[in-house]
Amino acid sequence: MHKFLFSSLILSATFAHGQDKRALDSVDKVIINQIIAPAEQSAASQEPSWTAILLQIKATYSDTQADRAITKAQIYYYYNKNWPKFSTAIVHYTETYEDKDDLKLMNKNANFILQHSTDPKELATARSWMKHAIEKEPSNETYKTTYDALGEKL
Repeated sequence: MHKFLFSSLILSATFAHGQDKRALDSVDKVIINQIIAPAEQSAASQEPSWTAILLQIKATYSDTQADRAITKAQIYYYYNKNWPKFSTAIVHYTETYEDKDDLKLMNKNANFILQHSTDPKELATARSWMKHAIEKEPSNETYKTTYDALGEKL
């Protein structure tokens, strides 16, 4: 009986977490489509005023939701335009909002940092993601390779 109850609690906690993430992602899309994208378009060839956009989002949404959406937008905006800002945004988003047990995603994000960052703090943070991945899957050579490459770059 206890085993069944424990399994049910784990399953419902996992399901609730999944629902929470889907709900947050859904609100992120609304914010990005209704507030951020128009602000980016009106900025034309200039970088958008992230502070002004953030304040506009916070007028309607929570600080957390505003931070999530603006950081996602920055990741997409800076990709292939400004690698240092891209790296800072992806580290912030991964540290704050990503599921650290999504090991493939952690490896993907760590590889972005490996390829595009020279900041020792960002490299060390990405390396910590890979240390966690190796602890979870010790036989995964891909994770070990990423971990070692980050260590070499540091």
